[in-house]
Order: sequence, then structure tokens, then C-alpha cells
Amino acid sequence: MKALKCDLNKSILNIGYVGAVLLTTLLCFTAKAYTDPNTAKIYTVFECIAKLDKQLFADDYSFSSYLIFAKGMSGYMAMFLPIIAAFPFMTAFCAERNGGSMRFTITRTGGLRYYLSKFCSAFLCGGSAVLFGYIIFGVIVRMIFPSLSQYELSADNLSFVLVNNKNELIGVLRYMLSAFLYGAISTMPALFISSFCKNPYLITCVPFMVTYMWQITVQKLIANSMMKEDFDRASILENFYPNSIMNLSYYTAFADTKYILFFNFGIILFSVIGFIVIMNMRLDKGV
Repeated sequence: MKALKCDLNKSILNIGYVGAVLLTTLLCFTAKAYTDPNTAKIYTVFECIAKLDKQLFADDYSFSSYLIFAKGMSGYMAMFLPIIAAFPFMTAFCAERNGGSMRFTITRTGGLRYYLSKFCSAFLCGGSAVLFGYIIFGVIVRMIFPSLSQYELSADNLSFVLVNNKNELIGVLRYMLSAFLYGAISTMPALFISSFCKNPYLITCVPFMVTYMWQITVQKLIANSMMKEDFDRASILENFYPNSIMNLSYYTAFADTKYILFFNFGIILFSVIGFIVIMNMRLDKGV
């Protein structure tokens, strides 16, 4: 616990953490928020605020702050989050390794405790940075867009908007929990790479390329399944997108979430075991 406290202080009390929070907020505003039915033009949250008539916000419930908040973690977020979420932890960890202080820390704490502390701090820092950025986005959206209660929605429409959530508050809390898990899991590839690489820029950029290739691959597999009219397979593949953890907000039954949970738990397990094994293979634990 002492090692974890020190690691959290190193990761949170630096400019990289603040930058990750602000960049998360900024990327949330680039999410697709509205499609004009007449021109098929897609508007981001930024463009909705800057270009659209505010009366449209009051007439169309798709501009409710709840639905805009729900869309915040989509779009470019899936590609750039592995860089943003991992940056606070990576800058501190790479500085520790390059400075040689890791050798003395391991001597005091022990190897396994040291590695588990690094995993926990990476998980918590990545998740909290994304969560706080998402919360800032939500506060701004709440001030600009109307709440659901300002629209005259029928019971069916309200049930459709809230999906499996009983009310707006529960829905928001579930989105926030999903955002935390999304950010935390996004740090795992960078954690694994840091076991054999000490360059913070390489550590954060490689997961970006892997995430991009993974997303393109899943898209092609889904497209092929749709062409073959294998809709069940296409539905299952939807759960293997890099940002699939955000879909937990829409499900309640384990049968609906099992693929998402297994996929993301597999990423965590592979990254942690790989990190510990590779780090422990070093004869000199200080490099």
C-alpha cells in the first residue's frame, strides 16, 4: 500500500495527468451528436453548439444532455484513448527506470509488490483521468443542453432513451463507471510494452497503432459477416471493438455482457502476467 501511494502521487501530481483529463474532455466534444435528416450531415458536439439553432435543442430530445453525454466516449476516443490514459503513468514510470531509482525501490518493497503496485497505479490513474475528463464534459453539456425532464416524452420513448436504466441518474452513473473501466483497460497494452521498452513515446504510440488495426479488422470481419447474412456472428463481433466496454451501460444480463467481460478481462490478464514475467526475467531489476 505504501508503494501504491507513492506511485499514485508520482502519476497524479504531474502535468501529464492534468493533460490527460483535459484531452479526454476535448475528445468528448468531437463525438458525433446529431445527423441532419435533410442533408445527412453529421454534427459533432462542438458543431452542434457552434452552428445549430438553440430552438432545435428544445424541440428534439436527441439533444438532451443525457443523450449527448452518452455519446461522449465514442468517435475518435477509441483510437486516442490508449495514448491519453497511459501517459500519466508512463511518464513517471519511464523516468523512474531511466533514472535508476527502480533498483532501490524494488530492494525495499520486493519484486512482486513493486510490479503489482505499478499495475494498480496504472489501472487507477488511467481510469480516473478518463473519468474526470468525462465528468467535466458532462457538466458542460448539462449547462448547454436541456435535461430529459424538459421534453414531453411518452413512457415508451423515455424507456427507449434510458434503455435498461431506471432513471437518468442511474444511467449517468453507469456511463461514468464504464468510462472509468474504459480508461483503466486502455492503459494495459502500454503497461505490457513498458516491461521491455523505456521510451515513453514509443510505449504510448504502439498501442495507438495496434488499436487502430484492431478496430479496422473487427469492422471488416463484421462487414464480411453481414454480406454472408451471418447476423449472429456479426452481433458477437460487435463486442470485440476496443471501446466495447462502454456497451456495458446498455446491458443488464450476463448473457449479453459475457463476450465484453471476457475480452476485456483477457486484456488485463495478459498484460499483467506479461508485465510481471518479463520484468522478473531481468537479472538486474534496476534496468
